[in-house]
Amino acid sequence: MSDRVIQLHMPLAHEDLAYRVKELYDRIDAVYVSAARDAGFSCAGCDGAKCCAVDLILHTFAEQLYLRRGLDTLDAARRDGILTNCTLTLHAKESDPFGESYRDAVCVLNEAGLCALYKYRPMICRLAGIPHLIFRPDGTKRFGEGCGKFRSEIEPRLPDLRIDRTAFYREMGSIELGVVRVTGRRSTSRTVAETLAFADPDQLIP
Repeated sequence: MSDRVIQLHMPLAHEDLAYRVKELYDRIDAVYVSAARDAGFSCAGCDGAKCCAVDLILHTFAEQLYLRRGLDTLDAARRDGILTNCTLTLHAKESDPFGESYRDAVCVLNEAGLCALYKYRPMICRLAGIPHLIFRPDGTKRFGEGCGKFRSEIEPRLPDLRIDRTAFYREMGSIELGVVRVTGRRSTSRTVAETLAFADPDQLIP
């Protein structure tokens, strides 16, 4: 375990968590950009409706905190617009989680196919599109397919292209473990809308 995890203390070291998340995200972006460039793959022209799911879950406090930090960088009008979308989305979920008004919606940050908080988007968003593999602790592999655009345009000529997510998941797990050591419990999993709806990032603490 890294020293930074061990040194977390109450109150939670938000700056430290943000630094580690950004450091991890930068490594993910480098791997993804390289794979996409070599494959000739791009999300350009996609509306994001499939990848930008309304019920996309953030499982760690660190990711939730980082996303909230991004929201605070926007001007008041744009921030209020996103928060209004959050309120409407959460109301639709509470009223009928399996109804069309919720299930047919996209992420509250999707603006005409582009992410309003692209720089702060969660790990799963950064990895979407390209097929992946994960090595489980028991040594077995788990595979995941790419998006529809990748399957139709890239997979026929590069059927074996996959991004290994194992190290990324392990690092995020290490960051979250530091939070668990401080709080004594696992973080609450939340959707993007649920994460952004909290008025104060400290309210996200489990």
